Amino acid sequence: MSVKYAVLGLLVQRRGYGYDLVQRFEEQVGPAWQLNAGAIYVALDKLEQEGLVRPVPGDDEAVAPTRRRTVRGAPRVVYEPTERGLGRFDEWMAATSSLAPLREELHLKLALSRPADLPRLIELTHEQERVCVERLEEHEGGRDVEALVADAPSWPAVAAAMVRDAEVEHLHATIRWLRRVREAMRLTQEQVAPV
Repeated sequence: MSVKYAVLGLLVQRRGYGYDLVQRFEEQVGPAWQLNAGAIYVALDKLEQEGLVRPVPGDDEAVAPTRRRTVRGAPRVVYEPTERGLGRFDEWMAATSSLAPLREELHLKLALSRPADLPRLIELTHEQERVCVERLEEHEGGRDVEALVADAPSWPAVAAAMVRDAEVEHLHATIRWLRRVREAMRLTQEQVAPV
């Protein structure tokens, strides 16, 4: 799973604990992934079980026992990758990435819809387009690649900008698709409407 390797990658960058990893994931990947914070902890557990990460002493504490459910006030468990974890991360980085399948709920609704569902589906496409436009507005003021590289920021800054750029492009494509679907539904309604 990609989340597991993303968490491992964050630990390859520098060691960290659960909440720290959640924050770093948000900073580097952005809101497009919409990751549930609990997934970070699940990934940490899997990574530790597989021997890819291990708990280490924090700045002011001894090595904490393996984390179970943490409670308020419990010491943080700081993790770092093992040698095996570093190797597995390198393998993951070198592997071909697969394209994610289309799994948006609207796609299922379209596939399973009946003619009577078209008016509500048209409304849904308008609602989804509005959400896409709002998310695009959050990205206004982004810098183009040439400007980023010209200012010679660090690679992590450029990489984070490229992830945001992927979301912007995806949102633009989704808006175009929603408009095409809406037009197809509208034309279908006109053809089947009683005269």
